[in-house]
Amino acid sequence: MDVREISGIKVFFLEETTSTMDVARDFHEKENEFVIVAKKQTRGRGRQGRVWISDEGGLWLSVVWHKIDQNLMKYLFIISAISIIETLKIYGISAKIKFPNDIYIGSKKIAGILIENLKDCVIIGIGINVNNRIEDKMDESISCRSILGQTLDLDIFLSDLLINLEKVRNHFKKDSQELLNKIKGFLIE
Repeated sequence: MDVREISGIKVFFLEETTSTMDVARDFHEKENEFVIVAKKQTRGRGRQGRVWISDEGGLWLSVVWHKIDQNLMKYLFIISAISIIETLKIYGISAKIKFPNDIYIGSKKIAGILIENLKDCVIIGIGINVNNRIEDKMDESISCRSILGQTLDLDIFLSDLLINLEKVRNHFKKDSQELLNKIKGFLIE
């Protein structure tokens, strides 16, 4: 396991795991706030236990936040979704939110969010199709590589995402109404 600090956050990198959510759950009492990233998940999952195909090339991570304000808890999906959308925007990709937990480009899914609330922390699972060939397996999905016609640097993409997560989280604490208004423009109608 490789451990690095990215954007001020401790990040554990795994070659392969069942699910980053499983590893985060095992680590949550040993570390404060941290991130688990895997090159590949063998049992990635979405809502209601659905399978999330997470082959190498995508960005599969779980973010652990401790001591979350109860007011913030109910908005974790919105904070995560806006962070993903803002990160994709850096690369010229315009995305929308499809409730209850997906990010879409047109009619195709590019990312998903899964949130688990434990008694002392929250785990935010994020899967983003970055360089993986998801279209070969699921017609209703798309990757950044397919949209842009080029491979992106996953480490830089991860850093951009972590910066945005922290920025949106802190902004939400200061002015939740502004972000709630902003999300209206990101919704699939």
